[in-house]
Amino acid sequence: MKSIIAAVILIFPSSAFAQVASVNVYQPVPGGAQLTAEYFQEAKAILQAAGAQVIISSDLKGTFRFATLFDNWEAYGRFAQSLPTNESWGAFQNKIAGTRAANQTDNLLVNQRAVATNPVRGPGTVTQTTVWEPTTGTMAQLVEGAMGAKPIHERAGARVSVYTGGGRLYYRMSFENFEAWGKSRDTPNPEFQAYIQSLLTAGSLRAIIVDQSTSTAF
Repeated sequence: MKSIIAAVILIFPSSAFAQVASVNVYQPVPGGAQLTAEYFQEAKAILQAAGAQVIISSDLKGTFRFATLFDNWEAYGRFAQSLPTNESWGAFQNKIAGTRAANQTDNLLVNQRAVATNPVRGPGTVTQTTVWEPTTGTMAQLVEGAMGAKPIHERAGARVSVYTGGGRLYYRMSFENFEAWGKSRDTPNPEFQAYIQSLLTAGSLRAIIVDQSTSTAF
């Protein structure tokens, strides 16, 4: 199992937005889901003691995500710099070096463009993340569109955060549990549909959805 903090650090432009998230994505090997979850819990305890906020989750496809959150880039850099001399982290890395519970498939380093109103976190929280990529438009247009959609979805009961990184936008809708997520899926949202249509008519939605996942925190 590869290190939960990836060796490859992705570089993005600096930003005035506060929170930084490092998200590492893993696909368990056959029969490795339980061990992956156990390793995640152990790593979470170590990294939280080192000053990171940690959220771990798995999605409906069986993919696991390990996210560390920081107030700003300086805090992230200080944390990353401290890991090589963290004895607990080193012991954990030695422990898992001979096992292969999961393969790391992605590493994302993103910054928050909008924080959710009354965010929900913790075990059982469900998050639907839609990944957008500009086509002939710009990231600025895409962010503006996401900012307009955010209050619409929050009026309908979701908590929405917006992140950007690597030329993509991550639109995260969070719910207290799967029932609340399911209710959102079942309930038509004519206000949102009208908003999307207005963007299409104006030609300001020049982007495609490249991925969508639904995860539950544990």
